[in-house]
Amino acid sequence: MKYANEAFFLAYALILLGIFISSIPYLRKNQHLQPNNYWLIALAINIVSFVLFAIASLTNLFLLTLANTLFVGAYVYLAIFFRSLNQKPVEKLARLAPIFILFFGAIFEVVRQLGTFQNRVTLVLTTLGICLVFGLNDLIQLRRSEKRIQLDFLITTVAVELILVLIRLTGTLMSDPSSATSIYEEPLINAAIRAFTIAFTVLSYVSILGYWGEKLILENAEQMQDSLKVSRLLAERDAMISSLLMANKSSVTEAISASIAHELNQPLGASLLNIQFMKMLHDANKLTPVLIGDLINQLERDAKRAGDIVKSLQSIFIKDEDAFEVFATGEVIDSALAIYKSELISNSIQLKLHLDYSLTVKAHKGQFLQVLLNLINNAMQILGSANPERKIITIVGSQVDDHCIIRVMDSGPGLSKDRREYLFELFGSDKQSGMGVGLWLCSYIMNNFGGRIAYEDNPEGGAIFIVSLPKYSPEG
Repeated sequence: MKYANEAFFLAYALILLGIFISSIPYLRKNQHLQPNNYWLIALAINIVSFVLFAIASLTNLFLLTLANTLFVGAYVYLAIFFRSLNQKPVEKLARLAPIFILFFGAIFEVVRQLGTFQNRVTLVLTTLGICLVFGLNDLIQLRRSEKRIQLDFLITTVAVELILVLIRLTGTLMSDPSSATSIYEEPLINAAIRAFTIAFTVLSYVSILGYWGEKLILENAEQMQDSLKVSRLLAERDAMISSLLMANKSSVTEAISASIAHELNQPLGASLLNIQFMKMLHDANKLTPVLIGDLINQLERDAKRAGDIVKSLQSIFIKDEDAFEVFATGEVIDSALAIYKSELISNSIQLKLHLDYSLTVKAHKGQFLQVLLNLINNAMQILGSANPERKIITIVGSQVDDHCIIRVMDSGPGLSKDRREYLFELFGSDKQSGMGVGLWLCSYIMNNFGGRIAYEDNPEGGAIFIVSLPKYSPEG
């Protein structure tokens, strides 16, 4: 059938394009589990090569040189990818790969001009076989340390590819050199073997995608198990805190324990909600690569945030100035707002920023972030419970004399006069679900930095919390 080969190549190009689009969630990741880009480069090159195979007979046969060169190049990058999975150095190979691909293209064009179709096929299949042998060897080595279903499937598809390449190479060498002059005129048996080989190439890309998905889900499951263990430990700690409160509310042990429970409640609560949502989608068979990627990203952010909180709280009660660093207050404010971005949007809270990004201080960056997170979270809770007509949080950063001043303002109802008297005292909360630790802890942290925190009424209605720190001076 005329143009059957062209249609065949175009169909596989579209299939690979679909796989590439499905891989986009992995491109957006920024974590130690993120797959390197070599397999995606190979996938993109393969798509282009199949498109060129599809249009070469209709335009210019020189495109066959480009198509075969890119087809081989895809296998080169796949071999590099398989090697990288074993944590082997591949940077030099990656730099040499384009040179090798160009060299191969030049040789192929010479063979296309001076040799036979049999010579060209032999050149391509021999190179593919070498790449597949090296790749399969690296995958087998990886299998010794990783026992994963998708990895077994990947090894199988690559092994079948290698077998089909060797069968086709043997058939090509044994065939009459004059039996075909181009890929579009191959005998039926050779064309069928070629079709099966490319089909397993597609399956290899599918299994690579499945391998990364399986790896991310399993590692995330371990993180979720650790988070659940932490939650159980915190529940036990809460019970201990309650008994301590009855004995002596002023003990330092109570303060530390209550601080940890208070600060960790939000990231762990967010993790639990995401876990329940993932379980619901799994039970409904509605999990997709995009949703898995988004949920894993959110769970990782919450887990990292919980870890940072624990690390920060461990050092709060030890005044270690060696842990201080110089940083711009505006950047830390941006980091805090990024954590609450989705909540601000879902609660229809308008954000106004007036920041001077040149203002720098010397303090403990993680603890200063905790102060800002606490103040922003308090403002969001007030706006959520009071539900005013206008929900606005305004953050202003400025310099007054030799101090950096951060003002966190909300458009809520403000605080009553009797509430202000014990605002920054330990266990001085009037929230029904609060433990009275947040603002006391903020005050404690600011004192450690040589700064302070204060409250003022907002003339336009609402509350203003003022954080003051000495401005960093290199001379000082």
